[in-house]
Amino acid sequence: MSRLLWGVVALLGVTVAVVLVPAAPRGPVPDQALAHIITPTGTPGAPMFHVEIDADARNGNRPCDPLDATAEVGGRHEVAVCITNAPEAVAPINFGLVYDSTVDDCVEEECNEPHDKCLDANPDANLGLTLGSGPTTNPDIGDGWWDCASEAGNPPTCDRPMTAEVDAYLLCYGLEPYTSPINADPWPLAVVTLDAASPGFDTLTLQDVAIWGESGTEIGSCNPVSEVEIPCFGATLDVQEWTPTPTATATPGGAVGGMAEPPDMESGAAASGPGVSVAGAAAAVTAGAGLLVMASAWYARRRRRA
Repeated sequence: MSRLLWGVVALLGVTVAVVLVPAAPRGPVPDQALAHIITPTGTPGAPMFHVEIDADARNGNRPCDPLDATAEVGGRHEVAVCITNAPEAVAPINFGLVYDSTVDDCVEEECNEPHDKCLDANPDANLGLTLGSGPTTNPDIGDGWWDCASEAGNPPTCDRPMTAEVDAYLLCYGLEPYTSPINADPWPLAVVTLDAASPGFDTLTLQDVAIWGESGTEIGSCNPVSEVEIPCFGATLDVQEWTPTPTATATPGGAVGGMAEPPDMESGAAASGPGVSVAGAAAAVTAGAGLLVMASAWYARRRRRA
C-alpha cells in the first residue's frame, strides 16, 4: 500500500476518533445547597467565581462564615450578599436583593448624602465597619474611598420603584487601593437588615448583579448578564411569627412592663434559584447604564491619578 494511501487511512482514522469523542458538559452543574461548585468536567474542584445569599448573617464567625442557604428567623434578622473566588479585588459593585414584602419588612436607613456617602445604610456596604448589628468585618471590600450615594445612581434603598419586584438595592464605587481578597472563601459585599412581618417562607433572589475589578473591567454579572456571566444563588428564610412577651420589670407604682428579646433561631441547608421578570430585566438596563456611567467616571479618575 502506497504512502499516500496510508496517509489517507490515517487521516480518516483520526477524523472518526474525533467524531466519536463525546462532548464535554457545557457550563457548570452547580448544587445550590453548596458553596463549592462542580466544575465542567464533572469532578469536584476549586469554587468558581460566584455570588450568593447567606440566609443568616449573624450565625457563626461573621457574615458568610458559615454560609447558610436556609435559615429559620424571627424578629429583626440580617442576610448577607457573599462573593467567592473573585479573580480581582473588587471596584464598583451593584446588586438588587429580591424579597417578599408580605413576609419581611426591609428597614430603611436614611443617610446624609453626599457627606457620608451612604456607607452605613441598608443595604450596608462592607467597608470593614460594623455591618448591621454585627461586629467589625474582615475581609472587606477595600480601604480606599467609596461612594454609595452620589455617583450614577440612587442611594441604598429597600425598594426600587422602577422594578416589578421588591428589592433592596445597592450601587457603590471606590477608588484604589482595594483590599478585598482574591480567590478567597465566601466573604460579604454587604448586609441587608429585615424585620419579620408575618409567618411564611421568603425566597430571596439576586438580580442586576454587576461587579467590576480593579483593572477597570467587569469581572462578573447575572440576572441579566452584561459581559461576563457568573452564577448567582438565592436563599430561603423560614420566617417565624414573634410576639413580644411581657417581662417583669420594676416600675414606679409596681407596674409590670418591658418586652423580651426575640429568640435565637437555627439554620439549615438548601437553596433557591434566581429569577427575574420582564419588568425587572427592563429595569436592569437602566441600572446597567448607571453602572456604566459610574465605571467610566471611576476609570477616568484612575487615569488622571496615574
